[in-house]
Amino acid sequence: MNAAFSLYLELGFYHIVNRFAWDHLLFILALIAPIPLKAWKPWLGALSAFTVGHTLAMAIQALAHIPLNPIWLEASVLGTLVLTAARVVWLKGTHKPQAKLWILAGLFGLIHGAAFWQDFSVMIPPDGLTWELWIGFTSGVELGQLSVVLTYFMVRALMEQLGWSTRDFALAVGAMCLGVALHLAFS
Repeated sequence: MNAAFSLYLELGFYHIVNRFAWDHLLFILALIAPIPLKAWKPWLGALSAFTVGHTLAMAIQALAHIPLNPIWLEASVLGTLVLTAARVVWLKGTHKPQAKLWILAGLFGLIHGAAFWQDFSVMIPPDGLTWELWIGFTSGVELGQLSVVLTYFMVRALMEQLGWSTRDFALAVGAMCLGVALHLAFS
Protein backbone atom coordinates (compact mmCIF):
# COMPACT_ATOMS: atom_id res chain seq x y z
CA MET A 1 0.00 0.00 0.00
CA ASN A 2 1.29 3.43 -0.99
CA ALA A 3 2.31 5.72 1.93
CA ALA A 4 0.19 8.62 0.61
CA PHE A 5 -2.86 6.34 0.22
CA SER A 6 -2.35 5.08 3.80
CA LEU A 7 -2.08 8.63 5.10
CA TYR A 8 -5.31 9.70 3.41
CA LEU A 9 -7.05 6.50 4.51
CA GLU A 10 -6.09 7.40 8.07
CA LEU A 11 -7.19 11.03 7.59
CA GLY A 12 -10.58 9.83 6.35
CA PHE A 13 -10.97 7.39 9.22
CA TYR A 14 -10.08 9.97 11.88
CA HIS A 15 -12.28 12.56 10.19
CA ILE A 16 -15.16 10.40 11.48
CA VAL A 17 -13.67 8.64 14.52
CA ASN A 18 -12.42 11.64 16.40
CA ARG A 19 -13.50 13.09 19.73
CA PHE A 20 -13.81 16.49 18.06
CA ALA A 21 -16.04 15.16 15.24
CA TRP A 22 -19.27 15.51 17.21
CA ASP A 23 -21.26 16.51 14.16
CA HIS A 24 -20.33 13.35 12.23
CA LEU A 25 -20.52 10.96 15.15
CA LEU A 26 -23.93 12.15 16.28
CA PHE A 27 -25.22 12.35 12.71
CA ILE A 28 -24.23 8.73 12.04
CA LEU A 29 -25.76 7.55 15.32
CA ALA A 30 -29.02 9.39 14.65
CA LEU A 31 -29.09 8.15 11.07
CA ILE A 32 -28.86 4.47 11.95
CA ALA A 33 -30.36 4.44 15.47
CA PRO A 34 -33.73 2.84 14.61
CA ILE A 35 -32.47 0.44 11.93
CA PRO A 36 -32.14 -3.23 12.94
CA LEU A 37 -28.73 -4.81 12.42
CA LYS A 38 -30.27 -7.50 10.22
CA ALA A 39 -31.65 -4.79 7.92
CA TRP A 40 -28.15 -4.11 6.63
CA LYS A 41 -29.20 -2.66 3.27
CA PRO A 42 -30.82 0.50 4.70
CA TRP A 43 -27.99 1.38 7.06
CA LEU A 44 -25.20 0.47 4.63
CA GLY A 45 -27.01 2.35 1.84
CA ALA A 46 -27.42 5.41 4.03
CA LEU A 47 -23.76 5.37 5.14
CA SER A 48 -22.51 4.88 1.59
CA ALA A 49 -24.79 7.64 0.24
CA PHE A 50 -23.47 9.96 2.94
CA THR A 51 -19.88 9.13 1.93
CA VAL A 52 -20.64 9.68 -1.78
CA GLY A 53 -22.34 13.02 -1.07
CA HIS A 54 -19.50 14.07 1.24
CA THR A 55 -16.85 13.18 -1.35
CA LEU A 56 -18.79 14.70 -4.26
CA ALA A 57 -19.12 18.03 -2.44
CA MET A 58 -15.40 18.04 -1.70
CA ALA A 59 -14.60 17.24 -5.36
CA ILE A 60 -16.86 20.06 -6.56
CA GLN A 61 -15.14 22.46 -4.19
CA ALA A 62 -11.71 21.24 -5.36
CA LEU A 63 -12.61 21.86 -9.00
CA ALA A 64 -14.92 24.89 -8.86
CA HIS A 65 -13.75 26.76 -5.75
CA ILE A 66 -17.28 27.95 -4.98
CA PRO A 67 -17.16 30.62 -2.27
CA LEU A 68 -19.30 29.43 0.63
CA ASN A 69 -19.83 31.20 3.92
CA PRO A 70 -18.24 29.03 6.66
CA ILE A 71 -20.74 30.25 9.27
CA TRP A 72 -23.68 29.18 7.07
CA LEU A 73 -22.00 25.87 6.34
CA GLU A 74 -21.49 25.06 10.01
CA ALA A 75 -25.08 26.09 10.75
CA SER A 76 -26.22 23.82 7.92
CA VAL A 77 -24.22 20.88 9.31
CA LEU A 78 -25.86 21.38 12.70
CA GLY A 79 -29.20 21.64 10.90
CA THR A 80 -28.65 18.22 9.31
CA LEU A 81 -27.93 16.78 12.73
CA VAL A 82 -30.98 18.39 14.31
CA LEU A 83 -33.25 17.15 11.50
CA THR A 84 -31.82 13.62 11.52
CA ALA A 85 -32.10 13.28 15.30
CA ALA A 86 -35.54 14.92 15.33
CA ARG A 87 -36.67 12.34 12.76
CA VAL A 88 -35.77 9.53 15.18
CA VAL A 89 -37.65 11.25 18.01
CA TRP A 90 -40.63 12.09 15.76
CA LEU A 91 -40.91 8.44 14.66
CA LYS A 92 -40.55 7.34 18.30
CA GLY A 93 -37.46 5.25 17.55
CA THR A 94 -39.17 3.03 14.98
CA HIS A 95 -37.63 2.01 11.67
CA LYS A 96 -39.61 2.84 8.53
CA PRO A 97 -38.32 0.32 5.93
CA GLN A 98 -40.11 2.05 3.06
CA ALA A 99 -38.29 5.35 3.71
CA LYS A 100 -35.52 6.22 1.28
CA LEU A 101 -33.04 7.13 4.01
CA TRP A 102 -30.12 6.99 1.58
CA ILE A 103 -31.49 10.05 -0.28
CA LEU A 104 -31.54 12.12 2.90
CA ALA A 105 -28.07 10.85 3.87
CA GLY A 106 -26.65 11.68 0.43
CA LEU A 107 -28.06 15.21 0.47
CA PHE A 108 -26.79 15.80 3.98
CA GLY A 109 -23.41 14.37 2.93
CA LEU A 110 -23.17 17.18 0.37
CA ILE A 111 -23.50 19.73 3.18
CA HIS A 112 -20.99 17.97 5.44
CA GLY A 113 -18.49 17.60 2.58
CA ALA A 114 -18.75 21.26 1.58
CA ALA A 115 -18.15 22.27 5.18
CA PHE A 116 -15.20 19.91 5.59
CA TRP A 117 -13.52 21.21 2.44
CA GLN A 118 -12.45 24.29 4.42
CA ASP A 119 -10.27 22.09 6.67
CA PHE A 120 -9.32 19.50 4.08
CA SER A 121 -8.03 21.98 1.47
CA VAL A 122 -5.00 22.79 3.64
CA MET A 123 -4.02 19.08 3.65
CA ILE A 124 -3.64 18.84 -0.12
CA PRO A 125 -0.09 18.04 -1.22
CA PRO A 126 1.70 20.71 -3.31
CA ASP A 127 1.43 18.53 -6.44
CA GLY A 128 -2.35 18.25 -5.97
CA LEU A 129 -4.77 15.45 -5.20
CA THR A 130 -4.75 12.22 -7.11
CA TRP A 131 -7.50 9.64 -7.51
CA GLU A 132 -5.52 7.40 -5.20
CA LEU A 133 -5.65 10.00 -2.42
CA TRP A 134 -9.39 10.62 -2.97
CA ILE A 135 -10.09 6.90 -2.83
CA GLY A 136 -7.93 6.57 0.28
CA PHE A 137 -9.75 9.40 2.05
CA THR A 138 -13.20 8.17 1.02
CA SER A 139 -12.36 4.60 2.07
CA GLY A 140 -11.19 5.92 5.43
CA VAL A 141 -14.46 7.83 5.91
CA GLU A 142 -16.45 4.69 5.10
CA LEU A 143 -14.34 2.54 7.44
CA GLY A 144 -14.72 5.12 10.19
CA GLN A 145 -18.48 5.13 9.76
CA LEU A 146 -18.63 1.35 9.79
CA SER A 147 -16.63 1.25 13.02
CA VAL A 148 -19.08 3.70 14.64
CA VAL A 149 -22.04 1.63 13.41
CA LEU A 150 -20.58 -1.66 14.62
CA THR A 151 -19.81 -0.14 18.01
CA TYR A 152 -23.36 1.21 18.19
CA PHE A 153 -24.84 -2.19 17.35
CA MET A 154 -22.67 -3.89 19.99
CA VAL A 155 -23.79 -1.41 22.65
CA ARG A 156 -27.41 -1.76 21.53
CA ALA A 157 -27.15 -5.58 21.75
CA LEU A 158 -25.78 -5.24 25.28
CA MET A 159 -28.60 -2.86 26.23
CA GLU A 160 -31.16 -5.27 24.78
CA GLN A 161 -29.68 -8.00 27.00
CA LEU A 162 -30.30 -5.65 29.92
CA GLY A 163 -33.95 -5.31 28.96
CA TRP A 164 -34.07 -2.30 26.62
CA SER A 165 -36.12 -2.70 23.46
CA THR A 166 -34.55 -1.72 20.13
CA ARG A 167 -37.17 1.01 19.80
CA ASP A 168 -36.56 2.44 23.29
CA PHE A 169 -32.79 2.45 22.83
CA ALA A 170 -33.11 4.12 19.40
CA LEU A 171 -35.41 6.74 20.89
CA ALA A 172 -32.96 7.39 23.74
CA VAL A 173 -30.06 7.75 21.29
CA GLY A 174 -32.12 10.01 19.01
CA ALA A 175 -33.14 12.20 21.95
CA MET A 176 -29.53 12.41 23.17
CA CYS A 177 -28.33 13.34 19.67
CA LEU A 178 -31.08 15.95 19.37
CA GLY A 179 -30.23 17.44 22.76
CA VAL A 180 -26.54 17.72 21.96
CA ALA A 181 -27.28 19.11 18.48
CA LEU A 182 -29.57 21.78 19.90
CA HIS A 183 -26.98 22.64 22.54
CA LEU A 184 -24.28 22.97 19.86
CA ALA A 185 -26.61 24.99 17.64
CA PHE A 186 -27.45 27.52 20.33
CA SER A 187 -24.11 27.82 22.12
